[in-house]
Amino acid sequence: MFVYKFNFIFSGGAICKWVLVGIFLLGFSVQIRANSINETDSLVLQIDDLFSQILIYHPVAKQANLLSENAKQQIRLAKGGFDPKLSSDYDTKQFKGKDYYSLWKSELKVPVWIGGIDLKAGYERNTGEFLNRQNDTDSEKGLAFAGISVPIGQGLFIDKRRAAIKQAEIFESLAEAEKVKMINKLLLQVAKDYWTWYFNYHKFRLYQNGYELALFRFDAVKIRVRQGDLAKLDSIEAMITLQQRKIDLENASVEFQNSKLLLSNHIWGPEEVPLELSNNFIPAHNLPESFSDDPIEDLYEYARNNHPEIQKIRLKIEGLSIDERLAKEMLKPTLNLNYNFLSRSGTPIETVTFSEDYKFGVAFNMPIFLRKERAKVKQTGIKIDQTNLERIRLEREILNDLYVIYNDMLNLERTLEMQEKMVNNYRRMLSGERQKFFNGESSVFYVNVREGKLIESEVKLYNMQHKYAKSQATLRWAAGLGM
Repeated sequence: MFVYKFNFIFSGGAICKWVLVGIFLLGFSVQIRANSINETDSLVLQIDDLFSQILIYHPVAKQANLLSENAKQQIRLAKGGFDPKLSSDYDTKQFKGKDYYSLWKSELKVPVWIGGIDLKAGYERNTGEFLNRQNDTDSEKGLAFAGISVPIGQGLFIDKRRAAIKQAEIFESLAEAEKVKMINKLLLQVAKDYWTWYFNYHKFRLYQNGYELALFRFDAVKIRVRQGDLAKLDSIEAMITLQQRKIDLENASVEFQNSKLLLSNHIWGPEEVPLELSNNFIPAHNLPESFSDDPIEDLYEYARNNHPEIQKIRLKIEGLSIDERLAKEMLKPTLNLNYNFLSRSGTPIETVTFSEDYKFGVAFNMPIFLRKERAKVKQTGIKIDQTNLERIRLEREILNDLYVIYNDMLNLERTLEMQEKMVNNYRRMLSGERQKFFNGESSVFYVNVREGKLIESEVKLYNMQHKYAKSQATLRWAAGLGM
């Protein structure tokens, strides 16, 4: 672009005519002086820099990070089922001045992951005039005990405590998949809004350029009409062109401002302070690198293994499998063995024998018909079948959508190349029309038509470029990739 400045004096009709023609022609290459945008003082906002800022401060990104923290707390909650428990019970009765009984028992119970075993240790001391014999603790001296409870039926291989931990671990993976889904969806919307802003910015610049040229030409035509070199109809033609381009410029200006506001929705500062995109920022001038060089088969395989929606449904099936395993465990009878070794106060350790002072018990129960347990197993199996069918459908839709988006992107890439060639041809046509006008073989009408077609094709080119950039972002999202 060149800036031409002229200082001349109208001293004669012929001289004035050719000077005005020269100015008229040079007006096509006048440098644009933006009213609201000064590119020399502007800062280019790259989309990667925008992504980095959004991942730190955007509320949705913070919400996604909280999913991971919540999952960690879910695991912590499940592990609480294996926390050692300390308990103490005291019960006494006084009646009519008599000490009927005083029962005191303190116990520490430690659950063990392997086999559903519970380890126990404690101290028991019972006194009173009417104490039952089974509550005697070595003639009121007290007894220490240590024991174990072992399930050899229901609960041997899995129980609710162990199932809860396994489910919590799956929940953590589910939370990570949901986090990726939320972040990818957020960045996709940011990318779409960014490239819409890119398109509206360049469209505004093109229409601003066209308006500046039409205004310059209208002023030149008016002078030539007053000199008698052009018909009054030419000034009307120039005015119509100026009016139309003013309308286009106003519409483009509103669309540009609105797209900037929509992009500002994603920009946040520390402590959830919303920010607005400054007028000093302009979008990138170049499109992202082509994504079509990557084989679609690689994207297909990545999506099959890593797409967050597919991961979530597979993890759901894994969780249902744990529920099914637990439901089948409930079909077994409850058969628990309890053994407590008893130690009297003052007994030397070398005289202790596990076969003399102990408490032993067996607890057994089993529903006769097992209708509740069998129904639970059947229901869980049905849920697994339903989720598997959903997984098959979901995988097919996601992978086919990936191919659709990829094909659209390739088509846009091909048509984009053709549109670039078309723009170059329109420029050549306009250049030729200018030369014809200089030679007196054309009119303002034809020059306006050529120039309007060039602006239209350039707007279409930027429109296709922003659609192509959006399709690349959508393709990455469809494959489960980040931006």
